[in-house]
Amino acid sequence: CVSRLDLQTSGVLMAALGPEHSAAAQLAVAQFAGRMVVKEYVCLCAGEPLGVVSSMGAMAFPLDKVHVTGGTQRVIACSGGKEACTAYEIIAVYSKMKGSEMRVGYVLSLLAVRPHTGRMHQIRVHLSSIGRPLIADAMYG
Repeated sequence: CVSRLDLQTSGVLMAALGPEHSAAAQLAVAQFAGRMVVKEYVCLCAGEPLGVVSSMGAMAFPLDKVHVTGGTQRVIACSGGKEACTAYEIIAVYSKMKGSEMRVGYVLSLLAVRPHTGRMHQIRVHLSSIGRPLIADAMYG
């Protein structure tokens, strides 16, 4: 397997045709390991906007895996974890109005998100850690 997506994520995966040790597979693995592959995801998250449309930002704090009951793993942001960096650009901001006022808790942001590292649940944990969880994310939302 060259790459992977979380269960609730849709998108395109890169695949190498042939055995695991073929030249094509090794080239693909090397490109991911060398961070030459640019990955971009479109995410809908809840919470106050991270800025105005077209503004950009980044989240860079370490992530670590922890084991929870039932043998599953969860990821947390902590100083002892592995390096993780996620950049984002705000595509759109949606809010539900009550009269002429924006209702608290009814703000959604559509983001273009680019992980520079490939940690497990990286985007989900980074956004949740800054109070902007992905919509319908049962684990980190």
